[in-house]
Amino acid sequence: MPRQGLNRRKVLEAALRVVDEEGLGELTMRRLAQVLGVEAPSLYKHITAKDDILDGIAGLVYEEIDFGDASGSFSERVHSYASSCRRALLRHPNAVPIMATRPVTGKNTMALAETVIEQMHSLGFCTEVGRRILNVSYGFIVGHALAEVGSGPRSMAEIRETRRSFECVVSEDVARTVAFDPVDHDAEFELGIDLIIAGIEQRAADLRAERLVSTGQLGPASAAQSPLGQP
Repeated sequence: MPRQGLNRRKVLEAALRVVDEEGLGELTMRRLAQVLGVEAPSLYKHITAKDDILDGIAGLVYEEIDFGDASGSFSERVHSYASSCRRALLRHPNAVPIMATRPVTGKNTMALAETVIEQMHSLGFCTEVGRRILNVSYGFIVGHALAEVGSGPRSMAEIRETRRSFECVVSEDVARTVAFDPVDHDAEFELGIDLIIAGIEQRAADLRAERLVSTGQLGPASAAQSPLGQP
């Protein structure tokens, strides 16, 4: 029976359900029309093409991301956003490839980009560098999610075989570490975010020191030794 009051959001929500429950490969216009109880041509009243659906799905997932408390420290805000983003991605593992490949064009994502770049301005970075920092950070979050949803449990036989193959080229200790299972995704994610934050803060401190040197407020030797504080 056809759905009443069909609109763009209902179409996109149905598309996300298909991806969640059946997989990205099953998302076709015909399947989406079946789920909605309509004829496929009627979908084009609300979407323009499959790419439009994929962009819309990405937008729905982005809506689930909590931007965090703006009153917290820089480190706390980054951790809050990154963790919320990861949780949203892992709630929709079949949609993670969409998030990794679709351009950031939605209202919510553009608002987030503006907020992050404004924060980068406050740390002394220009807009271009701020955009690059955002891209690097988001790339890590999505890439980590891709690795996490793509990795499944391995049998002990597989682990032992992997270790044996590694031992041909590296030490036994390294082979044992690299082939260890299961991977602690939580710990590795937190470490990655900590390293990104540390890198941003160090780059901001270096930038402040360079500006002080260029204006004669600080000598080069003093800049190298002076702790200029954290953002």
